[in-house]
Amino acid sequence: MHHFHLLKTVLVKKETNDSIHIAFEVPPHLRHEFSFKQGQYINVRFIFGDDDLRRSYSIVNAPTEGNSQIEILVKHLTDGKVSTFLNNELKLGDEVEVQAPMGHFYTHYHASNEKTYVGLAAGSGISPVLSNLKEALYQEPKSKAYLFFSNRSVNDIIFRRELDNLVEKFQGRLQVIYLLSREKHFEDELFEGRICADKLEQIFSRYTEIPVQEATYFICGPSEMIKDISGYLKNSCKVPSLQIMYEYYAAPDDDENAEMSDEFKAIPNLESMVTLIIDDDEYSFHLNSKKRNILDQALHDNLPVPFACKGGVCCTCKAQVMEGEVFMEKNFALTDDEVERGFVLTCQCHPTTNVVMLNYDV
Repeated sequence: MHHFHLLKTVLVKKETNDSIHIAFEVPPHLRHEFSFKQGQYINVRFIFGDDDLRRSYSIVNAPTEGNSQIEILVKHLTDGKVSTFLNNELKLGDEVEVQAPMGHFYTHYHASNEKTYVGLAAGSGISPVLSNLKEALYQEPKSKAYLFFSNRSVNDIIFRRELDNLVEKFQGRLQVIYLLSREKHFEDELFEGRICADKLEQIFSRYTEIPVQEATYFICGPSEMIKDISGYLKNSCKVPSLQIMYEYYAAPDDDENAEMSDEFKAIPNLESMVTLIIDDDEYSFHLNSKKRNILDQALHDNLPVPFACKGGVCCTCKAQVMEGEVFMEKNFALTDDEVERGFVLTCQCHPTTNVVMLNYDV
């Protein structure tokens, strides 16, 4: 199981008026543990009074750029305690509790590949998309990439200087197209408005050289955007699902979740003995299947369980079912293969048998 380590900040730089670019130094003795794949994320932890607050932030840099630093972008959220602290109070040289990287928002590259990668990002969703596109260009000299990146205005374009430099660096292999949602575009009215299915259809009509069905897509932004354009790619463009990758920053609130709630109502009402294996220790408690989820009960009992989002979006609370069965309300993080192998997100799980055992250590 991953643990938190104190990492020192070596970069604290305002990227836009409401976002900050942070880099942590990874000391030599932790570089193996903190090795990462493009598009993964880290969890940071802060104790504010009685609150143990944990937040997930996607890694911005690419593995090829080195393993001595991990970079993130933090967008300031109204009433967000952690994002407010990081944007307004964090200083160069401060130490922050950071957990080793995790996540599945990436694909594998090979130097002989000659592919097309398309990034579709909005606002702070650029972070994991940028990491993926950079690594693709570094690892595959014959591949090309397109980035369609939506922000509110020119002044809100995150990482614009780096993106423009990357366009020059990769000499025609990378095209970056900025979309503006709240002001007139500086070049072309096609790029006014948010990224959506209709807009993407217009973009593909303009960029006819993009092999739409064969391309690999990285999508990150608001959940409505992800659902809309991923559905368009699958259903209208007939892009295979394996070529469409997306990362949610928050659990979508939609009809699918309502159906899951109906399923939850149908599970049996029973008392279970739940045992958790954490760092080779076993912890047990009784839990009613209709009350708290397994993670919340463990936290209520002050057990050392890993967690971050509590919304089924990250994999921090992932565990494997060793005995019994559970019902998982939502899943926006685990792969189909992981689910088949018995992995669950404990923040979404309720026991459905009298005895349940989960292992966090696998």
